[in-house]
Amino acid sequence: MKNNQSSIFKLGSLTLAISTILGSSLLSTTAMAQQSEDEVIEEVVATGTRLKGTATAVMQERQNQAFVADIMGADQIARTGDGDAAAALRRVTGLTLVDGKFIYVRGLGERYSSTQLNGMTVPSPDPTRSVVPLDLFPSSIIESLNVQKSFSPNMPGHFGGGNVNIRTKSIPTEFVFSVSGGAGWNSENSNDGFFYDGGSDDWTGRDDGTRALPSIIASNLAASGSDGFEGDSSRTLAQTQEILNSFNWDIGPESKSADPDFNFGATLGNRYTFDDDSVLGFLATVSYSNEWSITEEQLGNDIGGGQDNPRFTKYRDMISTEQNVRWSGMFNVGYELNSNHKIELVNMMLHDMRDRLRDGEYFDDSETTVGVEEFSRMDIIFEEREMVSSQLKGTHNFLDIANGVFFDWYAGTSRASREAPDIMEVTYQLFYDDAGALELERIDDTSGTNLNRQYQSLQDESDTYGFNVSTPFYGDGYDIEIKAGFDYYEKTRDAVNIDLAIRHFGINDEFKVGNRLYDIFSEENINNPDFYASSTGSSLFQDNTGEGDKYSAASKLTAGYLMVDAFIDKKWRLSGGARWEEFQQISVPYVEHSNEFAAETDEIVDSIYNEDDILPSFALTYIANDEMQYRFNISQTLIRPDLRDISTTFFIDPLTEFLVRGSPSLVETELMNIDVRWEWYMSQGNNVSVALFYKDMENPIEMVQFDGGEGVPQLLTANGEEGELYGLEVEFLHDLSFVSDSMSNFFISGNMTVSDSEVTIGSGDQDSLFSQQAREAYGGTITATITNDQRRLVGHSEWVANLQLGWDSDNGEHSASLVYNSFGERIIAPGVRGFEDGIENPFHSLDFVYTYYPDFNTTIKVKFQNILNEDKEIEQEGLLLRRESVGTGISASVKYDF
Repeated sequence: MKNNQSSIFKLGSLTLAISTILGSSLLSTTAMAQQSEDEVIEEVVATGTRLKGTATAVMQERQNQAFVADIMGADQIARTGDGDAAAALRRVTGLTLVDGKFIYVRGLGERYSSTQLNGMTVPSPDPTRSVVPLDLFPSSIIESLNVQKSFSPNMPGHFGGGNVNIRTKSIPTEFVFSVSGGAGWNSENSNDGFFYDGGSDDWTGRDDGTRALPSIIASNLAASGSDGFEGDSSRTLAQTQEILNSFNWDIGPESKSADPDFNFGATLGNRYTFDDDSVLGFLATVSYSNEWSITEEQLGNDIGGGQDNPRFTKYRDMISTEQNVRWSGMFNVGYELNSNHKIELVNMMLHDMRDRLRDGEYFDDSETTVGVEEFSRMDIIFEEREMVSSQLKGTHNFLDIANGVFFDWYAGTSRASREAPDIMEVTYQLFYDDAGALELERIDDTSGTNLNRQYQSLQDESDTYGFNVSTPFYGDGYDIEIKAGFDYYEKTRDAVNIDLAIRHFGINDEFKVGNRLYDIFSEENINNPDFYASSTGSSLFQDNTGEGDKYSAASKLTAGYLMVDAFIDKKWRLSGGARWEEFQQISVPYVEHSNEFAAETDEIVDSIYNEDDILPSFALTYIANDEMQYRFNISQTLIRPDLRDISTTFFIDPLTEFLVRGSPSLVETELMNIDVRWEWYMSQGNNVSVALFYKDMENPIEMVQFDGGEGVPQLLTANGEEGELYGLEVEFLHDLSFVSDSMSNFFISGNMTVSDSEVTIGSGDQDSLFSQQAREAYGGTITATITNDQRRLVGHSEWVANLQLGWDSDNGEHSASLVYNSFGERIIAPGVRGFEDGIENPFHSLDFVYTYYPDFNTTIKVKFQNILNEDKEIEQEGLLLRRESVGTGISASVKYDF
């Protein structure tokens, strides 16, 4: 149900309009009983596997939930050896991992899922995605991961595949102090890569200012305004030299061998009980990791040649060298007045740095003559992602009011940022003589190619608060709980991209020779007047920054819900209600290098996105007995465009490296969701479940490929007409005692999802919403460019499989797991001009984890990853659109609990 409000901001000025929007433990236990003071104390030992022990607690929570959910506990994550939330979640039924950061739930892209941290919404430091990249969250801070797959009114209405709630570790029940450390190596790192010096603080995950936009350039840009960096005709040669010298040119690159990976962490916590039985507790954790990877990459671009002879007219074959530094810190403090009143403060900082240099062959069909004139290209990206979050929450049980009133509340503030201070790309020409020997290498002087440098910054700020209140009613044969709540969330974003270039024709030919930037742009060369093609060097710089490369955006959500949860005769459970949400969003571009909006006040006010929705949900559970139950869920939800989705500014998709732009006229996707599940919870943690699901989508938001001109593929974020998704999920965990008593220490667990989807874009209908959005973006008609107007959803895999074979020794000192994960083919880049879709091939991941517990305090873990040595591949028309070698990794770690 929807009520559009087109005039919700009736304000007198642009400033007011903008401000309104911007405004676990071991399972083996010892039980000791003393029958009398004179009798001998008898020791009774209960044994079982660690995974099954912890899985029992997790399964109990899942069984007791009113809505379909899958839960993974901290011990299960430790068992598989996954280092962050993203890697761990790929083990959950129906979930696939994309780009190492984002989770697709039941084949729906990351935009169709929402992410919460301890039940609160947090901003994303990734400008290319609408959800938080889950690789930011190290497993050391995670207590459990809850993936709710059916919508309940107390969840965000932005719900498609599911909601991922990352629940961090809370205050401990007793004193804890542990330290850990580890090291690792990858088979791909045997070969040398190519790298550069960078800054002196890179080991901390931060740039020391080496890569920052020089202040002299920033002041010149501010002075030049919309005329651009090259617009100042009065600039002297001395000024040009000063500007060019201000760039960081300490870049080779040079041959680099990879250092071993290493990591360490520590946890400290305790709780204190006072005379009045109140409790004060705290938990602090820190972790740090430094990893290197050297990989081979191939990247195709601009498919051509027709269906009879398809080929990429541009491609790269290169060596990628990358350093990743991650660190995190969390400090929680909690106070319990008694068992009915608790308050907890959670403070967290997560930081991730990626520094990557790629160097290798670049082929351009229109320019390359093999053996005569060839090309190489080098690019560098350094980016820091950071999230800082503070959350205050409380729970209160007022048992003396009526049958009891239960009240919980939360308030949180979060800051997310991404800094990419110097993204650089340069191309070189290589000339060969008749004998095939290299005789000259220089900076490429082909028309349209320059040395490009970009400086990007993104800042997200968000605030959220809310509460839930409930009260029970009891009667003969029924227990009913009525629950209501309120949620508020607002997010603001400021983003800047400065795109500069150094023109090759601004440099005299004799100074272009070489393939090392510190030689070509040495201080001696820069200060030599002969270096420049003009007397003032005025033709050297080019400013590619465009309108909208700087923008401000904001969104605001106000929501309330009412729901009922009823048990009837201890056999039936009925849960349901409705959620009301009012959502507002705006994105405002600026004139380049200024604080002036690029649109008139009326245009900005008219562009405000406003929606008012009521979202119903109903769940029915039949409890056959203590072990078996049947579930049915039906709900209506929606997916709203993100801030980036409604912006016309281009960004580079990190997976395909295509250009992506949004559509200001995007509308929300409406979904109807149906889930049916049978669950059987047996003794000793054994369990099995089977689920059917169906989703009907109106106006699904999809990525559609277009020809962008000059061989640059572009993806448009647009609305299709309709779509659907349906499938079957099976999950199980069982020991192997049914095979033989000698196999009782072994268990097998896993899940399998088989599904299908179809989306209709509507490219053949010139009046469709998609066609209108395409004309807004590119003009003209677009019927001929889309290959498949009907196809599977982008990112959807027809099958997903997880399998784990585990073993625990009789004495509890050893455990091992062999873990397999894979997914079926999925569309990454929809095809155009008759060419088929770009498909990501299955990646068969096989890992082995062995853990040794020499004593109660020590844990030693050895992990082998990607034992099959699979590569990541995306193909189109039988050609490699992208290939990345992964290699086989081995790591070892030690943890000691004091």
